Amino acid sequence: MFLRKHPGSSNPYFFLLILFCSSAFSATGVLLRVKGKVNIESHNGTSPAKTGMRLNPGDTIRNLDGTASVILSDGKMLAIKKGANFTLPTDNETGSRNTLIAKLMDTIGETTLIGKGPTVKAMVRGDGEVMLIYPFNSCITSDQLRFEWEKIEGVEGVDIFLKAPSPAYRYSFKVEPGKTRAAFPKNSPPLLPGTRYYWKVTGSGRVDPKALTSKLCWFSILGQEQVKKMNTEMAEIDAIRNLDENDRDFLKANLLISYGLYHQAADILERQLQEFPGDKGIKDLLVGLFKKTKNTGEAAKY
Repeated sequence: MFLRKHPGSSNPYFFLLILFCSSAFSATGVLLRVKGKVNIESHNGTSPAKTGMRLNPGDTIRNLDGTASVILSDGKMLAIKKGANFTLPTDNETGSRNTLIAKLMDTIGETTLIGKGPTVKAMVRGDGEVMLIYPFNSCITSDQLRFEWEKIEGVEGVDIFLKAPSPAYRYSFKVEPGKTRAAFPKNSPPLLPGTRYYWKVTGSGRVDPKALTSKLCWFSILGQEQVKKMNTEMAEIDAIRNLDENDRDFLKANLLISYGLYHQAADILERQLQEFPGDKGIKDLLVGLFKKTKNTGEAAKY
């Protein structure tokens, strides 16, 4: 291999130097938990820190009077004590990016960005429209397959309809009146992993069925290989040292989001918000998550 001089350069190793420098690893990070007065100083100025905030090389965490924890893109976890500062390294040639952490950081950033969008107003329901609860535009695992909806008054029975365009699938089954939850019948045509199915419920009997019906929602069952990979990544999160239970759950919620398991992720984040009601970062994540599912009713709550 021959090295060429860069035009205008007297250094024959200029090209080699460029290659060497481009391999250096610049650490990024994401805040996992912020309580009290903590600021982030960056080239854009100073801003209040919040859970889920993405940090770039050179950013400084200043813990004025609170607590903060950060995970770096190489998988290192740090707790910034009251009165302490930490600046993300601008390069670290001996480090390497942790693939799982990088994925989680991308998921947090994307979901938070959606949550920061225009204020969501809950859609006005039509007369007699039934609200579906679960599954609501989300992936699910096969062991979580069930159907839930609001109670329908004044009917003799409820029908659940399922369909898919490809491979073609159409199926319906009845549910006893008064029920708001149903399992998928064991003798039903099987549902295939990775296929998007659409479902709705209608009331039947003493009322006009057109007056009591839901809109269509979709769901998809996660395949076994995806579940296996996700479980491996969950174990990786459990193996990260110095994480407290809330930080660990926060990362797991975002892992679930990355697999489209929005219901499970929302359950975790809503529990965290009950414990930390003033956490704006968790609220942004929840709003972004519900916007992903087009569940404007839930998004409008935050």
